[in-house]
Amino acid sequence: MEFLTLEKHQKRIDNINEAAKGNRNYTFRHRIHDYMPGQVTYNLGDYPARFSIEPTEYDYNLLKSMAENGVELIQIHEEWNDAIRHLGADKFTSFDPEGMQKFVDLCHYFGIKIIPYISSGYFSADDPDFKDSFIIGDYSIRSSYYHLHKCSPSSAQWREYLLPRTFAAVDKYGFDGIYNDWGFDGINRYPRDERGVTHFEYETEIEDLLSLIYGEVKKRGGIYKLHADYNSAPKCYDRVYDYLWIGEGVKGGEAGIGKEFLPYVVPCWHMSYKGAFDPDFYYASVIPFMQFPLLKHGRPMLGTSINEDNIVYCRDTTGEYAYAQKIQAYMKENPDGPFVYSLWSSIPDDPDEYDRWSKYLALYRPMVKESSVSYIEIKDCDAVLSDIPSDIIVSQFINDETYMVVSNLSKKDYTLDLKSDWTDRQSGERKLSHTIKPGTILFLIK
Repeated sequence: MEFLTLEKHQKRIDNINEAAKGNRNYTFRHRIHDYMPGQVTYNLGDYPARFSIEPTEYDYNLLKSMAENGVELIQIHEEWNDAIRHLGADKFTSFDPEGMQKFVDLCHYFGIKIIPYISSGYFSADDPDFKDSFIIGDYSIRSSYYHLHKCSPSSAQWREYLLPRTFAAVDKYGFDGIYNDWGFDGINRYPRDERGVTHFEYETEIEDLLSLIYGEVKKRGGIYKLHADYNSAPKCYDRVYDYLWIGEGVKGGEAGIGKEFLPYVVPCWHMSYKGAFDPDFYYASVIPFMQFPLLKHGRPMLGTSINEDNIVYCRDTTGEYAYAQKIQAYMKENPDGPFVYSLWSSIPDDPDEYDRWSKYLALYRPMVKESSVSYIEIKDCDAVLSDIPSDIIVSQFINDETYMVVSNLSKKDYTLDLKSDWTDRQSGERKLSHTIKPGTILFLIK
């Protein structure tokens, strides 16, 4: 807890009272607790090709830089383990246990928490432990090196197998929680709209399984991140995640996606689907909705995941196999970069992404510190005198300071007229009226 001075306590009291009275019409109000916006997906290597997980000087320097720039949580994907038992381990154990432990320890040395990919549904169809009783119906996916069944949350046999192994992995390596790509076998029963949002109905079994995992993670003081496919959230009455990752496999980057979901939403636009766009527009589209993008970084991808012997590859023309082919071809021509860092990247990633992400995070973090109060998508308030059209997004974040962000998602300049002077946190200008260019976000402090 941050203990304030007498003056700051009084300022906070004044701020929260003024905001509560002055913000008359808004979409959501949230009290912020245990929020870590600085999150990264960190690539370790091109599984199923063999590589060392042991940290290198490159990892040391990058993790040090990330910690200095506000990174609090990294997630690693199925290159940490051995999902298809190609390298002598399995879904729940690392093929390089000593290297994995050293990597976890290095993250902790820099004060960064680390969570691994462990799906509550996906399991290799070729795994010797697989049983028909794990599934109800043939719900599976094939791409590149894997053929994964979607195991059923209503299977007692699957739960008996999954849960002890999941938490044995967490405890063995000292992970700080779990990233769960849920692999729900029921997703195809429900319609998905043009925004990539699946309209689930309530199902007791999936809520119960997610709740069991969430409870065990929280018992350990850990972090639980969930991905429920595309831009979707599970239909649950209970809390089943700390963070919800959205954006995979979706072409659009519509502003406000996920604003109705339980916090905290972590957007990661799928760049190979999305195509070219103004990167500043990304931040303008998510920050007013109390969302901050997932950074894609780590070790460069080489595309060598498709070069292994003794693997029957699904040689798709649009999926992960084709993506790895493109990375291989790109790296042959560009061995010194710029590089690609994730399955959700453009080829290559924007070389300025890390610096831009760090700049916006530095602006965002003070707004969302512990016990701040947010007013999302304000339509009527004392502070703003000008009209607020639907494509102008205004939000306030209140603590011992009063912050306001205004995104202009229209096609023309917007003039924000204020009741009193506010300071532009980037330019330092303090004035009554601020002009905001299309596709940009203005950061103000009162």
